[in-house]
Amino acid sequence: GRAALALRAAGPLAGQRRGAGAERSGRSVLDARCRAVRRATRHPARGERIAEEVAPLRARRAAAVRAEAPGAVGVTYGSAVSAASAVQPLPPSNRPKSDAADTTMGLYPDMSTPGESSSSMSSSKADLDSVDDDDEEKYDEPATVIGIRGDIAIVRAGINLATIAKGGRICLFEKSRTSGVLLSWKEGVGLIHFSGEVEMGESVSGNTGVSLMTECGPGLLGRIVDPRGKPIDGLPPSEVEPNLRLAFADFKGMKERTNQYRSLFTGVTSVDFSVPVGRGQTMLFQGSNKEKDKEYLWADLMCCQAGPGAKSGPVVNICVCPTPAYAMRLRDELRQRGCFEDRCTLVVAESETSGAQVVAMNGALAMAEEINDLDGEAMVLMDLEPMHKLFSVLADAAGQERIDRGIVQQLEASEWTDFDGTLLRESIAERRKIWFNLVSRATNSIVGGSVSLLGWLWEQDGGWKHRAQKSYLAQIEAVKKTPRIDEKILERMVDKLREQAAAEGVPLTETFNEPALEVPGVPNWEIEELKSITDGHILLQPPSNPDMWSWYLEPYKSLPRLGTDALHPALLSVEAHKLRLKMLQGRDRQKMLHLSLGEGGLMDDPRKLEMKFVELLIEQAAGQPLDVVGQCARLLIVSDSNVDPLKAEGMCTSETLSFLAAQLLQSEAGARLRQDIVEKSEVSQETIDACDTEVRSWNSA
Repeated sequence: GRAALALRAAGPLAGQRRGAGAERSGRSVLDARCRAVRRATRHPARGERIAEEVAPLRARRAAAVRAEAPGAVGVTYGSAVSAASAVQPLPPSNRPKSDAADTTMGLYPDMSTPGESSSSMSSSKADLDSVDDDDEEKYDEPATVIGIRGDIAIVRAGINLATIAKGGRICLFEKSRTSGVLLSWKEGVGLIHFSGEVEMGESVSGNTGVSLMTECGPGLLGRIVDPRGKPIDGLPPSEVEPNLRLAFADFKGMKERTNQYRSLFTGVTSVDFSVPVGRGQTMLFQGSNKEKDKEYLWADLMCCQAGPGAKSGPVVNICVCPTPAYAMRLRDELRQRGCFEDRCTLVVAESETSGAQVVAMNGALAMAEEINDLDGEAMVLMDLEPMHKLFSVLADAAGQERIDRGIVQQLEASEWTDFDGTLLRESIAERRKIWFNLVSRATNSIVGGSVSLLGWLWEQDGGWKHRAQKSYLAQIEAVKKTPRIDEKILERMVDKLREQAAAEGVPLTETFNEPALEVPGVPNWEIEELKSITDGHILLQPPSNPDMWSWYLEPYKSLPRLGTDALHPALLSVEAHKLRLKMLQGRDRQKMLHLSLGEGGLMDDPRKLEMKFVELLIEQAAGQPLDVVGQCARLLIVSDSNVDPLKAEGMCTSETLSFLAAQLLQSEAGARLRQDIVEKSEVSQETIDACDTEVRSWNSA
């Protein structure tokens, strides 16, 4: 039955609409239907037997194409496209005379024109070698522009631009003579980022033999550059010769990676001890306010230094900046902290559009991969929302294409899948593949250093209220349906839920609809999907004081995956991992029993944990990163539940904790603490005991 349905679906497409072209190219309708059967049924052997009948034809056809066009690039393997139909290099007299008329983008006036690519440029010939029969695409019409969204051209795959073309390929719009960068495919629809003028319906070719390249190397330290690594800060060129790399590169395989992680120490106590980041990880940050988080928090992450066990190569922190103005503000802030020239690079996209931002994201990753190959440690900081916007455009275009071709019918909104209060219009698995190609470029290499990716997302405005309201209403409905319970008890249970909702700021009388896709931010269901493919999730709350921005972690909903492997050795030696587990247990006790004092005896530690003390660690003022010595001092203090200065009325504050940490570090025990960390990157048990004695002495003072 599945085979029959597949043949019926392939018939009109492969037989009627494409039949004439198939005859011209030597491709049979049987071949097209065979491929449809193999893909749509669970009996691939049946399709393979049919495919064997046309295998000799494929071999002869492929040999003929190679013989006719041995030097052409971009010809799909096994296609009947002749050398004459491929895009040929433009004669010098026909090349655009203006740089703006045929540049890859406004930032790239020096990009080689089609036919001028050097040996370092990737050719689509590389694509041909990796294509198997199931990936063959045969077209009778050229690739065509079917939609334009700002600086994004939506194209239908065709002759000279098949779906096997990889992201980063430079494409040429043949009528307007504008160039662009291929970003991604979904089914037979692709997106090309361009700068200039493009017309609907014009043909486009990827047979340029050129892919977007990025200049990389230590010479970019202390510079503001474009996605190709070209400085745009007005300073003299670097004396260090750069190396060219593919901007849209494949991620490393599992055999090239190691699970021996090193700490990426951020200076944010709540992150470093409860959700530690390891070198080579992809950590997802979910912020609370996009503008303020970028303005006040990103600078702290750009100050990361090489920690214990770091590789011998350069240490580079790379930030993808949305605008030149933001890049200059960030540069000035980092210069004031004394860390810009020696370990920072800022990459500025051509514009704030999603296409330009995605190009910049890939260029930044290429720069980081160069540092990795130099046995160095690279970190890339970026906003991931442009990827979400890009796929939304791609999904809509591909969905409309299926409808226009009669493959699927238009569905009403009520017929889409409902998932956690969100209507899913496209497959999450499709998005997963595109996200995976990006986040997997983070690597902890066996041979080389590391590339760490710190990606940020912000949920759509109104999304949380919609989900919270729906959750509470569902709980209330479930309570009302509980059998064999007195009505008065049910009423009290419902009232309790209403009180909880009111306490969380979730009104149940006013309806909150799911935000539209056009609303800034990312839907929660896509954030949940990203959490499943990244190496951890850090959830930030709005600061307790809106007038002073801060790191305010939600430790009970954040998700670490490496545990002790990502902890700084000094934090591990003062048992930060055990403190976090005791904190989670104490939270449950606090919630259920309304007690702030955790149970003692956990993990062979007789001491009880005062939740009010340890929760002082989860908020830290922006712009005040702490070194590991200061963090260890704070952890040792809050681990003791009998610190009288913190127990005094009105004194359990972050300011008091900072004062006590400074007092501890000024003591003899604090001096030993600092010496241990400087010399051994960890704290001895004797020093820990001395610090505990010093803390207890405050109670008798």
